Amino acid sequence: MRGRRTIAVPCGFGLRTVAWAVVCWAVLTVAGIAATDVQVRVEGTAAAPLQGGLRSIDHDALELIVDGEARRVPLADVRTLTAVAAREGGAMPPAVVQVVGDGGLTIGGDDLRWEAGRATIVRGTAGIELPIERLRRAVWRPVEEAAGASDWIAAVPAEPAADLVAVTQSEGFELVECAITAISPTGVTVMLDGERIPVNRGKVLGLVWVRPPAAKSTSTTGATQVSIIGGALGASTVEWRDGELVLDGVIRVPGELLQSIDFAAGRTVALVAIEPETTSSEPFFGGLATLDGLAAFFAPRIVTPENGQPAWLMRPRATATWRVPDDSRRFHARAVRVATASSSAVVVWARADDGPEWRQRLDDAGATPIEIEVNDARRLTIGVEFADGGIGVPVRFDDAGFEK
Repeated sequence: MRGRRTIAVPCGFGLRTVAWAVVCWAVLTVAGIAATDVQVRVEGTAAAPLQGGLRSIDHDALELIVDGEARRVPLADVRTLTAVAAREGGAMPPAVVQVVGDGGLTIGGDDLRWEAGRATIVRGTAGIELPIERLRRAVWRPVEEAAGASDWIAAVPAEPAADLVAVTQSEGFELVECAITAISPTGVTVMLDGERIPVNRGKVLGLVWVRPPAAKSTSTTGATQVSIIGGALGASTVEWRDGELVLDGVIRVPGELLQSIDFAAGRTVALVAIEPETTSSEPFFGGLATLDGLAAFFAPRIVTPENGQPAWLMRPRATATWRVPDDSRRFHARAVRVATASSSAVVVWARADDGPEWRQRLDDAGATPIEIEVNDARRLTIGVEFADGGIGVPVRFDDAGFEK
């Protein structure tokens, strides 16, 4: 009997313990999901969009919790990821400091700190951590926007000989050459003539770090574009670990700041980076193409619109053919009818090799998306035609590129 009692008590206790542990594990798991998962919408290259809690992103795939089940999606099949969960607390106040760095990094924050080789851009209760070597400039917005408070930026040499600290003066500013060594909430520490000197943060308008020229990639494929609350940056690798973004293995961004990730940009060859194999143009008044200087005007050419990215511009009637980069899967662009005094419509068409033709009439200034499969194609041709006998208008091809 003693043996049976000895066995029965531990066994009963063990079952209750196991059951309680299972309950606790389930509660903690649900709490963990609620606490760390950000609700996102994932747009793929083929399948319908998915929406769920983001659990992880590694070098090969991302994992979502969709309707209580884990779904793993290869990154090669993902185009964009967008956070959809509502943010608590409403809009954040304007940034106090604007930080600019390598890889298109532009982030606004409430403060900038630096110690032990790591910089922290404070944004609300969150902090973005990154190596100080990634930063090139920091600009503080004066509490009172005095006239000429940002004039110091124009005075910075194209290639500074040393780090610079822009210090406010009773009249204007002064650029001090030094070596910046630390940034605290109250001061900026610099080395000047072998002496360590603290500079009152209230006097600092901005900082400039001397950096070697950014290495130019030989590839025309861009970086994955990451948009966060307060800014954006490009990254070669993107990971999601325990509710945190890890970019290039060294930049850490709290998950609550995530807005979107454009994976397609990281494997897209921009059309402006490729010279056409052939072009042709025939203006409405054909004789104009023979006049000095006008042939180039009517031919397909690259333009940079105000506050925009370089793009190809074509006038009717014109065609251009590009060789499709190896391993490309899809061509995408946005055809924009450039506003002019003319109200004429214009027709745009595109075709990969001898495949089906994409054709669209543009009647207004809105952007019309173009998507063409180019898996096995060798060449892509785009054409712009007159419509209804009118003189036509120029068409700009924004965000045009071959997605791999």
